[in-house]
Amino acid sequence: MSVNKISWKTIFQAHSGGFSSKRIFGALGMFICLVILVAAFITEKPVPDFAELIYVTSASLLGLDNVTDIFKKTIEKTN
Repeated sequence: MSVNKISWKTIFQAHSGGFSSKRIFGALGMFICLVILVAAFITEKPVPDFAELIYVTSASLLGLDNVTDIFKKTIEKTN
């Protein structure tokens, strides 16, 4: 049984081969939210309100990459 290993570099690459800033900043925002949640759990303090904004923005950035791909396929079909 063979297992295909995926490098960290390919996770952040766009379909064109370069790095995707949407994926990088989306992952960075998710990591920041994780750190905020762990810190709030350890210190037993409530999570700051801005953590929700960071989470929503990061999720939007990660999902935006898929939405732009849909429009790229539509444009390619018309050309």
